[in-house]
Amino acid sequence: MNIGLDARTIFSPRPRGTGRNLFDAYRLIPALRPDWRFTLYHQRPASQCPLVRGNGRSAWCWPQNVRLRRLEMPGDRFAAWFHLRLPLAAWRDRLDLLHLPANAAPAWCPVPMVVTIHDLIPLKVSDELPPRERRRFRRGILRAVRAPCHIITPSRATRDDLCSEFNVPEQRVSVVPWAPDRLVTDAPPSADGLAQLRQRYGLNRPWVLNFSGTGRRKNACGVLAALALLPETLRRRFLWVLVGIGPRQRVELLSQAVRLGVAADCRLLDFVPHQDVPGLLSGAVALLIPSLYEGFGLPVLDAFACGVPVLAGRFGSLPEVAGDAAVYCDPRYPESIAAGITQLLEPQVSKVLAERGRQRVTAFTWQRTAEAMCAAYERSVLAAGRLAARPTGATCR
Repeated sequence: MNIGLDARTIFSPRPRGTGRNLFDAYRLIPALRPDWRFTLYHQRPASQCPLVRGNGRSAWCWPQNVRLRRLEMPGDRFAAWFHLRLPLAAWRDRLDLLHLPANAAPAWCPVPMVVTIHDLIPLKVSDELPPRERRRFRRGILRAVRAPCHIITPSRATRDDLCSEFNVPEQRVSVVPWAPDRLVTDAPPSADGLAQLRQRYGLNRPWVLNFSGTGRRKNACGVLAALALLPETLRRRFLWVLVGIGPRQRVELLSQAVRLGVAADCRLLDFVPHQDVPGLLSGAVALLIPSLYEGFGLPVLDAFACGVPVLAGRFGSLPEVAGDAAVYCDPRYPESIAAGITQLLEPQVSKVLAERGRQRVTAFTWQRTAEAMCAAYERSVLAAGRLAARPTGATCR
């Protein structure tokens, strides 16, 4: 079977969650199906990709059944690379299946498709995107659900939202959960590395971590409001480190922190290098993710892998991912977040949750993710009449 992947997120100069996750999965998938051929389509030179480069050449050696193919599209107006250049290449390369991993399908595609829809955040959280971008996002989802393609979601919560919002039959969707970041699990920081990290970011107290990002759903404002409600003796025992704060958001959050009287206890950090994340996480006392909505919630698994207890919002996919290994709050109310923080930081509660997290994260592995993705590919190609059924193999949940 001949499989193609829109691999632009893998080859991005600054890979985010989707790119890192695809890379982790595709380190395993080609070996699971050695008789298949895989073509990874990208726009940027492979040498610019920090996931695979090293010392002037690729640090990751792709197997023989993987081909990297760069498709250039100067200017790329109106997303012509996605809507025309990629589908045309898929047809010319005689693909049996093209995987689109980023919440959208092209306007035209002459080969069978699998589309990953990670979440419906712009449609579920008001003001997450400007109206024009929200409409563009919705059009991408509509193209996917109206096309005769199979859909992957990372959680049952996203699947259920998709089926409800767009009337998609459940049998068209495979739930393929992600797993912890390999950098977190495979490269724990040394004592010297942690000491350098503390010095670099001015972490002169034990810290509680929050990956804020720039989206409203991450609820950085709610975190600061909750800190102001904590007893002063508790708040000042820790630094409250918010990561992923953009320049404009930083001004707003710093103003809020000053107004609430919590600025001296906070660190508002920009996007940090990916290699610093394992240290920030494993050195943390706890992780706060009081998000208004998530399609999966990878930081939860990363924290579990590090033995770090978690406070999570009770909406979206977070309860599905965290199970009984987290304290939950209603992220709409700072009082609920503050109560959850107080409970989370009780030593006995932290100890129990850390152990539950270590046990729970063992159910999420890249081997299982890769097997489930292969099964989704097979299901899609079988539906298109291009593949005989395999007598054995992994099945999607």
